[in-house]
Amino acid sequence: MVKRILILAAAAALLAAVLGTSFGPGKSPPLSLSLRSFVRVDPPKPLADGSEKPLSGRIVRPTVVVFWATWCEPCLREIPTLGRFRTMADAAGIDVLTVSLDRSGIDIPRRFLIEQGLGDLPLVLDAGGVVSMALGIRGVPTTLIVNAKGEEVARTEGEADWGDRAALDIVLGLVATGG
Repeated sequence: MVKRILILAAAAALLAAVLGTSFGPGKSPPLSLSLRSFVRVDPPKPLADGSEKPLSGRIVRPTVVVFWATWCEPCLREIPTLGRFRTMADAAGIDVLTVSLDRSGIDIPRRFLIEQGLGDLPLVLDAGGVVSMALGIRGVPTTLIVNAKGEEVARTEGEADWGDRAALDIVLGLVATGG
């Protein structure tokens, strides 16, 4: 029994390392974004999300698509920073869309967004991972920058602080240059 628990703990630690998550409540602030944080996609790549297009059907203008989960500590620190970003982004003609990888359904991520004052933030559930696998999402949080044509122009992996004007300026630059 002890051997089985140790194996499960080791597997959980390995999974956390691969997905970029951590155990326990993290107090470190999200990292500031910079242009170097992003990997450009050149030429821009159409979203092929492997299903009935739950993402591309929602994208009608430039969009920041954030892949996250409620079991991911860095995600829980990053998501609240989207509140201020969304206000600035909306005024600049950019949408924000969240995609939860929670397997227990949409209720838990929806409740978290509501608790953060982000209950009206669009939320797509990818419980089976079909969309994230088709888009090459390697871990969470991962954010895609998508142009108005529904093409990915850049992405960043890992926790980031979306709450300042610099984040919006970076996104605007990426969308304007096409990646």
